[in-house]
Amino acid sequence: MTSKKKQKKKDNTAPSLLKVLAFDIFVRHWMVSALAVLLVISAMMLAQTSHEARRMTADFQSLRQSYNDEQVVWEALRLEMTTVSEADRISSDAKKKLGMVEVTTKNEKVISL
Repeated sequence: MTSKKKQKKKDNTAPSLLKVLAFDIFVRHWMVSALAVLLVISAMMLAQTSHEARRMTADFQSLRQSYNDEQVVWEALRLEMTTVSEADRISSDAKKKLGMVEVTTKNEKVISL
């Protein structure tokens, strides 16, 4: 008789709602649950990828600006180098073609008026 009472007592209790929902979601509709999880993971990865793309675009623009600044400095240095080498070329041509020499204390002559 005791076993009949226990069995009757078990039949009267309603199943837990949490157990029913878990069984329904994860066992009966496991494909939909898996797709929902994959959808959430995909959305998170999309958000991360978008963030990385924005960060990389900002880095690229910063590097592009640095490149342009360095190009301006490079062109200024090239112009200065051309100017300096032009003066050096004029000095060497004067020494070769006209026989000019640089003034030293030995060959310096002071003229007073």
